[in-house]
Amino acid sequence: MRWQKTIAAICIATLPIAERSIAQQQSLDNQRPPIAFADYVAEVLRSNLDLAARRSNIAISQAAVTTASSRPDWSLDVGIPGADLSNQGFPLTTTVGLTVPVELGGKRDARMRAATADVSSTTADYEDSVRQLRASAANAYADALGAREVLQSKNKSLAQLDRIVNVNQERLRVGDIGEIELAQSRVERDQFKADVISAESDVYSADLAAAQQLGSPDKLGARIPLPVGSLEIATRTFDLDQLVAHALQNRSDVVSRVRAIKAADERIKLAKANLIPDVAVNGSFSHTGTGSGDFLQQPDNTISGGVSLNLPLSRRLHPGELEAARAMRAQAELQLRAAQLKVEVEVRDAYERYQARAHRLNVFRGGLLRDADRVLEARLYAYQRGGATLLEVIEAQRKSAEVYLAYSQALLDHAHALVTMEEAVATWDVSF
Repeated sequence: MRWQKTIAAICIATLPIAERSIAQQQSLDNQRPPIAFADYVAEVLRSNLDLAARRSNIAISQAAVTTASSRPDWSLDVGIPGADLSNQGFPLTTTVGLTVPVELGGKRDARMRAATADVSSTTADYEDSVRQLRASAANAYADALGAREVLQSKNKSLAQLDRIVNVNQERLRVGDIGEIELAQSRVERDQFKADVISAESDVYSADLAAAQQLGSPDKLGARIPLPVGSLEIATRTFDLDQLVAHALQNRSDVVSRVRAIKAADERIKLAKANLIPDVAVNGSFSHTGTGSGDFLQQPDNTISGGVSLNLPLSRRLHPGELEAARAMRAQAELQLRAAQLKVEVEVRDAYERYQARAHRLNVFRGGLLRDADRVLEARLYAYQRGGATLLEVIEAQRKSAEVYLAYSQALLDHAHALVTMEEAVATWDVSF
């Protein structure tokens, strides 16, 4: 293996600058495990630490259902005989009593329904976290692909500058130009190489940011997962009214607010049930001993029972629980209206932004890239034959580099806009 790496390093060193940069990047990428977009998003949703913490909220709310289903505990009273300190033979009495609380008005069922409604609302909140994290992961993956698109564009421009240098070397050899023209083209190329080096660093930074979403330190070492998708995806058309309707019906933050209203309704029912008095059924057994002396008597066994009624007078005079439940219901309605307004604004804004990004991308695909290449080729062809100046060739190359760099950014902007819109609409069929 060592001799193979040595030969590869020698081969890379003999390549032109642009080809050498590409070969070095490919050599590094080949050492890393590839990860497809769908696998990456699934891994993020499975392993992200913040999402795992939010998932615990569901378990906590489910535990509250178990707590709500419990019934009031029975109480056992035991009277233990005391000591007859007077030594007069006083008979001792032992008692055992049992009290069984009985809830009336369906309090237990009301508690369980309210706790179950809270689970439903908490689940919707978690699903909203999934929606946001999925979009965040998609954007991180797109950034990694976008950084590679920028690097590819800059390597293309560096290759063009290499070509201009090669042309000048040939023209210098035949005496068409002097050393200054060759030196000027080299300066332009070497200066641009710094941009390529910066772009290579940006690729690593974007890969590292994407790996962070996976929630494991093992993903941050030398074998950072390698994104293998492409931003070269088709632009799409959407119906705005359908998007808004779908979002208002399906977005998890709206669903959470709807479920919060249902939970508030159950809290109102529970508060009303708590105003109904409860009873407690009690029974006891008492045994009195024979005693001695003046207190001599026959042993006595007694059974007694009774019912006690809890009168919730204070709760009825000051029904704070019911008032709070009603206020929470009103608050939940306002939060739902605010969420619906927010969703519609986000969908409309995301739609307009996507339309603009798609139109901009189609401008490049409609012939701008081809025209930039044609202009550069024409200038270089004319320059080789003495029909154009070096400055005109360099200017054409700079314009070509700007166009391709702008195209790379347009690809990334289009990807981000698509992710943002599908996040806003609560749909998901994005693929890179």
